[in-house]
Amino acid sequence: MRTHTRGAPSVFFIYLFCFVSAYVTDENTEVMIPFMNANYDSHPMLYFSRAEVAKLQLRAASSHEHIAARLTEAVHTMLSSPLEYLPPWDPKEYSARWNEIYGNNLGALAMFCVLYPENIEARDMAKDYMERMAAQPSWLVKDAPWDEVPLAHSLVGFATAYDFLYNYLSKTQQERFLEVIANASGYMYETSYRRGWGFQYLHNHQPTNCMALLTGSLVLMNQGMMPA
Repeated sequence: MRTHTRGAPSVFFIYLFCFVSAYVTDENTEVMIPFMNANYDSHPMLYFSRAEVAKLQLRAASSHEHIAARLTEAVHTMLSSPLEYLPPWDPKEYSARWNEIYGNNLGALAMFCVLYPENIEARDMAKDYMERMAAQPSWLVKDAPWDEVPLAHSLVGFATAYDFLYNYLSKTQQERFLEVIANASGYMYETSYRRGWGFQYLHNHQPTNCMALLTGSLVLMNQGMMPA
């Protein structure tokens, strides 16, 4: 695990896909979850519901133990050297280099907190992580303001962590972090009209950036925030 890596693979989302897809295949394929006015009664809701968390935790200790072990190893590495993996508070330092790794690592940390809620140290680190990211005026890289990919990684990781950790956040954090998601999602939406990835479906940035916009938008819709 490295602190700064251009093009770092989003291993967390591969792990998450394995967990969720394995769970879904065991369930009734006829069951559909309605998106009724985007109002759900609780978090998490992006990839799985609160009712499914217990089963995911059981899978992490049985059939998917090998995946959970990789996730645990990554989080223990972060916990052993928090200052190396936490985003910097200083916006100049945050934007000084390619920073998509922050969003990637936050997603992994948040998923670990879902599977192992008894680990208070990991949850505290995740909340500190979100505070640091929320303090940034922008998630773009200073020398590449035309490239939304690092912002997209940050948005997916941050929105996912918001969904996973919502019930552990204070009311103030819930409101402030939601505003951060709204601002980043709004920027991505407006930018999609003037960047190639917004209309060229074979564009290499298209899946990453549109996935970020979708993830942020789903969280906003769930909270009743519809764009004007």
